[in-house]
Amino acid sequence: MGRYVMRFINGTAFIRRINIKKLIAFGVILLCLLIGFLIYKSDVGAAYVYCDSVEYRVRTLSENPEEIVREAGITLDGTNSMVLDYFNPEEGEKVIIVAEPHNVTVYDDGKEVATVNVAGTVRSALDKAGIKLEDGDSLNYDEETGITSDMKIEVTRAFSVKIKVDGKEKTVNITEGTVEDVIKQAGISLGQHDKISKKMTKELTKKTTVTINRIEYKTETKTVKTDFKTKVEYDDSMYEDQRKVKEKGVKGKSINEYKYKIVDGEIAETEVLSSKVVKEPVTQVIVRGTKVRSTGFTGASVKSGKVISELKPPFEIPLNKNGRPVNYIKVITGKATAYCTGTTCSTGAPAMPGRVAVDPREIPYGTKMYIVSSDGKWNYGYCTASDTGGFIYNSNTVVDLYMRGYSTCRSFGRRNVDIYILEWGNGIKNWKTH
Repeated sequence: MGRYVMRFINGTAFIRRINIKKLIAFGVILLCLLIGFLIYKSDVGAAYVYCDSVEYRVRTLSENPEEIVREAGITLDGTNSMVLDYFNPEEGEKVIIVAEPHNVTVYDDGKEVATVNVAGTVRSALDKAGIKLEDGDSLNYDEETGITSDMKIEVTRAFSVKIKVDGKEKTVNITEGTVEDVIKQAGISLGQHDKISKKMTKELTKKTTVTINRIEYKTETKTVKTDFKTKVEYDDSMYEDQRKVKEKGVKGKSINEYKYKIVDGEIAETEVLSSKVVKEPVTQVIVRGTKVRSTGFTGASVKSGKVISELKPPFEIPLNKNGRPVNYIKVITGKATAYCTGTTCSTGAPAMPGRVAVDPREIPYGTKMYIVSSDGKWNYGYCTASDTGGFIYNSNTVVDLYMRGYSTCRSFGRRNVDIYILEWGNGIKNWKTH
């Protein structure tokens, strides 16, 4: 079969018969050549071998790395080695690194450790030099970097920085940086008002400890009760040891707005932003008598054998013929006064004759004593150190004795007493044991 075509040569028309089969065969050959060229230029069936930074492209169907290296014209003689980290034919990756041995110097924290002849990666050089990296240590190269001639590998050792935050202590290993850097490395988020114990720009050292206090502010509106005042009136128709409530006090009420500064979950500061009184307090009025009882104090002396104290001693106290203890630890002689006000001692014990006020720095709370006036005219008797008062700051009084009624206190006045220490107290404010 064939076709006739017309061609013009020098203006003259010619008719030539073309063979279609031959034309098709020629086209197929050209197409195959083109496909082959494209395949050659592509990476299909190609492997890459790198040796001393030189790339060798190998056309091969082999998946054996040793064969591929040989096809690249490289000899494995035992001094060099293959790195196959990037050789995975199943994934279409055929990259082989042939590492030649080189002299490498290894430094550990600024000190030269060794010069080794090794092929492979920085990791290989560290292994051969016996260097082990700890958490946080850094290198001047990536561990997978290939070895080159006269390479210097430097290891910088990390040190520990302690961070105290949220009730816990974190330890972060770091080679260098600032307080801000170590906080970021620890993954700690800071609040707007958090307080850091050191400046964020401070350079870290091996002794650095960072404390972070969590600080937040909150406001709250509360209805609170307000205390009433107490007014004292005097009545000369009542005895001095009598009193009555003329008008009962009533607490008031106000609405307060508070601002709290909260540090690590605990309220550290409280500020009253506003206060609105919704109910005024009612003042309590107490009436006290001023009349002195005519009976007065008549008889607690050594000679009479009577005592003022109403406390019962927890053990027997033998007395000599002068009415003074036979057995005691120490005797203290000094000035004494008397008082009759107040209902509760500073230790929490009810006020009563037998519970006396002292300077607890000199006579500890709970000390058991027996007190007699130095002239023998007053026998206070067995008592305990249960109270204290302002007298310890502005006088040389040793002890203040609680008594019933103003007239008794006035009769006692201020005089010398002998204080017999029977048993020292331990300072614990527990009146029930005395």
